[in-house]
Amino acid sequence: MIADARIKGATARAVSLSRLITYIPPFRSGETGMLDLLTNLLKATSIIALRDANMAVFEALGFAAAYYATPIVQDPNEPRMMVNAGFSEDWEAAYRAAPAGSDPLPAIALRIGRAFRWGQLPGDVMLTPAEADYLESLKQWGMEDGIGIPAYGSGARVGFVGLGHPLRPDGFETADMDLLRLAAQASYLRYCELMVLDADPVPRLSSRELDVLHWMAQGRSNASIARELQLSHETVDTYVRRLFGKLHVSDRTSAVVKGVTRGLVIASEPRIEAAIFDREPETD
Repeated sequence: MIADARIKGATARAVSLSRLITYIPPFRSGETGMLDLLTNLLKATSIIALRDANMAVFEALGFAAAYYATPIVQDPNEPRMMVNAGFSEDWEAAYRAAPAGSDPLPAIALRIGRAFRWGQLPGDVMLTPAEADYLESLKQWGMEDGIGIPAYGSGARVGFVGLGHPLRPDGFETADMDLLRLAAQASYLRYCELMVLDADPVPRLSSRELDVLHWMAQGRSNASIARELQLSHETVDTYVRRLFGKLHVSDRTSAVVKGVTRGLVIASEPRIEAAIFDREPETD
């Protein structure tokens, strides 16, 4: 039964990829086709070029605004990078001024594991009062509905794409969720590639620094790491500060992401690992 389910999943992915390659929206003669747009996306040489190529794809698929958030981890209070392309500047200012973790949509995307409408969440998604209040607050910026998409990259990285401002009145109802998801996934993979291409050399860490980074990647607090390694809390704090300096980061999430992408450690977050496994191509 499990093998049958995996075969069906692989078949579905193959069908979706085939649709992505062959699908050409009803553009006028002489306009750029979807395959060309996706090729531009995959060849982007900078984050700005990638953003512009992304928006060309999403506009071709019927949406005029998007925002991107990464990395998405279990702890919603960890800082995220956010890029806005087309949503209200007032919303963006409020978003950046809010405490980390105020936006629940990336975490909801991680729980659902597929593209979804945040104005019509699946019935099995239970919201906390704070999450419900946030979604209600989006009405003031004309964002009461939108499409959220989780995206998965190298080094166990997870990102989020939020789409809105449909170009047609029935844009949400007629949206091709498979194509949007595939476009978001291709975009995030290219983003991860650019991060690696722009990366610093692999830092030289001491064995004790590697120990600390390993336990950070498992989601342990400094106090828990101190107990695990039989060190004082102050000593672990010192190692964490050294790691930040050597990895050129300012927070734990960025340290772990950089450690994973450099092959220094392996992250262990069961929900993320399971989601990535489900999306890997089947092999014999």
